[in-house]
Amino acid sequence: MKNARYIAAGLSDADMLWLLSVGNLRSLKRTDVLVSAGKPVNELFFVLAGRVVVRLSDGTQVARLSVGDVVGEMSFVERHSPLVSVIAEEPAEVLAIPRKLILERFEEEPVFAARFYRALAIFLSERLRETTAAVRAQEAEVQEDKDDRDARARFGKLFRRPAG
Repeated sequence: MKNARYIAAGLSDADMLWLLSVGNLRSLKRTDVLVSAGKPVNELFFVLAGRVVVRLSDGTQVARLSVGDVVGEMSFVERHSPLVSVIAEEPAEVLAIPRKLILERFEEEPVFAARFYRALAIFLSERLRETTAAVRAQEAEVQEDKDDRDARARFGKLFRRPAG
């Protein structure tokens, strides 16, 4: 999923240029931690190059993000520390935009805030749709595997020949 498209589609060119002007380019080496579970996130990140992985505290990978993806949007909206860590899987570059500057811009330009939050809402809604579809597909696959096992067992019982 390239979620920056939702943000870009919801913002004006001037909004995007402002984000670029206040953002800081950050280079990551393989295994560099961009976001740490349990620690506050004070920036919104746009992945410009490379790949990062999203991992739970037990190390389970839950997502792989690359060019065009956004990191830190949930913490931006909720203002809670993340439950996941985001780690560079390979050398990567991100544009880091300080949360404080975005909030200041909201105060100066409420219309920008409305566009920004609407774009985030659309993106988060789409992510939920994709996650729901993936869970349903996984549930259907599990059911299909169970049905296959049941059919094989039934077939084996029906066609088992007595020894002799």
